[in-house]
Amino acid sequence: MTYDVITRAHRTTRRRVTALCLATAAVLGAAAVAMAFDADSDRPASSTLRPVLVRPETTANGQAVLPRDLDWVDVAGVSMPVSRQSGPRVSSEGQARGFAHDLGGAVLAAVHIVVRVNPQVGPAVFEPALRTQIVGADAAAMRVQVRQAYDELRGQTSVADGQPVGRLNATLLGYRIVNYTEDEVVLRLLTEAPDGSGRSLMVSTEVHMRWTGSDWALLAPAGGTFDQAVTVVLDPYTAMFLPFSAGG
Repeated sequence: MTYDVITRAHRTTRRRVTALCLATAAVLGAAAVAMAFDADSDRPASSTLRPVLVRPETTANGQAVLPRDLDWVDVAGVSMPVSRQSGPRVSSEGQARGFAHDLGGAVLAAVHIVVRVNPQVGPAVFEPALRTQIVGADAAAMRVQVRQAYDELRGQTSVADGQPVGRLNATLLGYRIVNYTEDEVVLRLLTEAPDGSGRSLMVSTEVHMRWTGSDWALLAPAGGTFDQAVTVVLDPYTAMFLPFSAGG
């Protein structure tokens, strides 16, 4: 293998990790941008994201969809909403399952699933989540992408195989319902984290949820990554997202 081939392989892997970190961290989009760098320079990969003006879309008639009994738990460094009413009703060994069959349940399922399929949380968490909570034609591709990203990230540290590879520095800010039926929900998740220069960056990621008959699952995006679904949100347009607050 020539030096050029090796270099191209490293660049391809780095691009895959960058895209996947953006993809599997819909809740953590900003944090993923902050940690991902272009292989050819010290320029943050976030510079490739085009700021967009997020305009109003279909919502739940402008009404709050989250329950009033929200509480918060830490998952991989991210403060996550939980509810007795909307779920998760089962939370053990790093997993989160059992969400209500309504909009509130879909929103909470979205944030919990996307955190748990992030490579940083480790295979003890992401493998069962990918196996049981990701559906669609590209579910297998997503499993491959997450595992490859985990191996790449672990190779940059002294972490043993099977262990988590760090915590995620991100804040879950809000959500916006794009479209919904009884069994299909499309929403955008808004997160905030420092970018490569330490400045605050807000990112919106579109997530598709599907009711399986017993619980909500995440529909795997095309190719197994969300790299085409992540956009930077300019500050004036964050008001178009509902906050993650009880009854809000």
